[in-house]
Amino acid sequence: MSARDEILARLSSQRLEAVALPELEGDWIRYADPRERFRIAVGEAAGSVVSVGAGGSLPEVVAGLEVVRSARSCCSFSPIVAGNRDLPSEPHGFRDVDLVIAPAQFGVAENGAVWIDEAAVPIRAALWLAQHLLVLLPLGEIVDNLHQAYERLEPGLGAGGFGCFIAGPSKTADIEQHLVIGAHGPRSLTIVEY
Repeated sequence: MSARDEILARLSSQRLEAVALPELEGDWIRYADPRERFRIAVGEAAGSVVSVGAGGSLPEVVAGLEVVRSARSCCSFSPIVAGNRDLPSEPHGFRDVDLVIAPAQFGVAENGAVWIDEAAVPIRAALWLAQHLLVLLPLGEIVDNLHQAYERLEPGLGAGGFGCFIAGPSKTADIEQHLVIGAHGPRSLTIVEY
């Protein structure tokens, strides 16, 4: 018997005792002001939140953002805010896109994440290939914690096969424990509440 077969035989002979799944009901964290906690959490994750104020419109606020003004090419998955370039039909088409605008279904106050699913962004690679990501979040669509977030997913969000939580731009501190933002994905994340 080879060493490989011996190891696999030992592993398959192990019998582990079944462990019950943890209870999902609990006294999970709640915030007096989930919106304010969301803003803080997004900041802690190196992102930023901008709100559409009274009298302003979403397209006007988005057009006024520096990340939008400086983008040479911008693609939008939102019917509300247009980009200046047609959406590529395949993932590699996003390799030269400066900014992607994507709608989120809701945000999570606990960690500053937003949920985006395949119904909103059918070419998921766009979320990671663009230099900058701008997310549109409907006002009032913020839950306190991830437990509530997963409850929101049950009725069908993500049923298209893909969905993800995004919290801030990409980050790594693998090299000499020096934090680098935007090393392997978008260099910035801006969330616009409207």
